[in-house]
Amino acid sequence: MIVGYSPGQGLLHRAHPFTTLALAAAVAILAFALPGPVGPVALVVALVLLALIARVPRALVTAMVMAIPFWFFLLLIYAVFDDAVARAVTLGARVTAILVTFLIVLASLHPARLVDALLARGIPFSAAYLFSATIQAVPRLRDRARAILDAQRCRGLRVRGSLWRRIAAVVPLAVPLVLGALAEVDERTLALEARGAGSAKRRTPLDPPRDTMSQRLLRWTLIAAAITVVLVRILA
Repeated sequence: MIVGYSPGQGLLHRAHPFTTLALAAAVAILAFALPGPVGPVALVVALVLLALIARVPRALVTAMVMAIPFWFFLLLIYAVFDDAVARAVTLGARVTAILVTFLIVLASLHPARLVDALLARGIPFSAAYLFSATIQAVPRLRDRARAILDAQRCRGLRVRGSLWRRIAAVVPLAVPLVLGALAEVDERTLALEARGAGSAKRRTPLDPPRDTMSQRLLRWTLIAAAITVVLVRILA
């Protein structure tokens, strides 16, 4: 279930959840609207600086580790077979920008604050919880998989070695992960029913995130800038 949350010291940790989501939406639009390769590369550089300022270096490192293999194969395909390095850099920067933004959002956006923010805007609790749970699905599965892997290693499971040994280790890891996720769905369903998630009455959050005029102005500026770039590219 969603537990209480104490805001961190990072810039995005203290920001309103809608501001973080507006940033993610604007980056997703700008990543494909900005002309390449300069535009997407500049966007990636800006996101790297934002991650450092917002104190989420772990998300940045994870994004870079995930992006390196993609860049390698992308440059190999385009540079060797198509002789279009600029196109490879453009596509790689676009995917990297979206990946960095997604991980920054996961690292800085807590589900409890997001649900409270949605409830404060009149969104039904069931819809708010579903949206928050969808965002947190990947981190939860990752943490559960890590716990299962550690438990199976303690029981003597060997996940390194030959290819056949690695394939044989998939079943002891995948089955508990799937069964645990299904069991968690039942537990959450019962807990939500006990809390009256299906009620049509509007809920009032006890301590909703504070939304300031500056953050609202920032959100509208981000979305307006993204739409403006799209219109300029279409009309140009």
